[in-house]
Amino acid sequence: MPPLPRPEPFDPLRKGLYTGDELMQGYNPSNPEGALDRRIARHFVAAGGRNPPSAAEAIAQRLHDFGIDRALTAWLDGEGGTAPKVVGVMGSHATSRDDPQYVLVADLGWRLARAGFLVATGGGPGLMEAANLGAYLSKHADRGALDRALAILKEAPAFESDHAGYIEATRRVLADLPNGASSLGVPTWVYPDEPVNLFSSHIAKYFSNSMREEGLIAIGSHGVVIASDTPGTMREVFQAAEQDSYWVGDRRSPMVLLGPENSPSFALLIAYARRDGYADLVRSFEDAEAVVDFIVRTPPLARPSPAPTKPGAGVRRMRYRQPG
Repeated sequence: MPPLPRPEPFDPLRKGLYTGDELMQGYNPSNPEGALDRRIARHFVAAGGRNPPSAAEAIAQRLHDFGIDRALTAWLDGEGGTAPKVVGVMGSHATSRDDPQYVLVADLGWRLARAGFLVATGGGPGLMEAANLGAYLSKHADRGALDRALAILKEAPAFESDHAGYIEATRRVLADLPNGASSLGVPTWVYPDEPVNLFSSHIAKYFSNSMREEGLIAIGSHGVVIASDTPGTMREVFQAAEQDSYWVGDRRSPMVLLGPENSPSFALLIAYARRDGYADLVRSFEDAEAVVDFIVRTPPLARPSPAPTKPGAGVRRMRYRQPG
């Protein structure tokens, strides 16, 4: 192969995860589009966006994502220490900060992290940001810090209507309540208009949305919580169901819908779970405390080892019959 291009502004040979500070390099309230993340997003769109890019650009993007994938795997393996207990939280990007569901999911993230789980989300705004926000503030043993943060964020409820105000409200929370706990965001530049989720300490940002979505479901070693019923989130429900049905990763993990049990999606999910033998891992709750209590009490199931067989077992023995 000839030498690889080094397309500005991203490095195809990246070897580590991103941080919010790195992706916000170049940001200024008077010019929010100057951030590194926004420059990479514009480059992605100019190179073809969701359409096939040039061969050189495709190679550069895939190498970048390969490096992110390796870095994420190393971090989740514990890098020589103890691997974290990951719970994925899936939810709509469009939920505003003043929505009651945003507050509920922030409480969920706080409780999950307090219980010792690493919260992982799709790394975007909305309910994904809410879960990372709660996890970020989980070092505070009472809800006061989270309530304070929510009050600040409600002043700029949506990114679409006020880019700079939205980011500045986030930065006020980070300055007022520094040194938060770790959590993971796994976003993609396929949605170039989404802002950086600055409450996630580690960011695995991909060009490929398919790699990102499959990976996000796969890393939820200790469970997945579905916090909305938007079409994109419903797709993730059944990606998670597929993994439990087929023992992907040689395990089955809890699946919880944060919402009413009479929803059509829950009825379909529990039908699949009963058929395939993991109904005990599937629940629906309407409050965060019940969700966390269930996940704490329901560890992932390891795939049973196949029973040892005797020599010749499984060979069909046929009796020879004389013709006539």
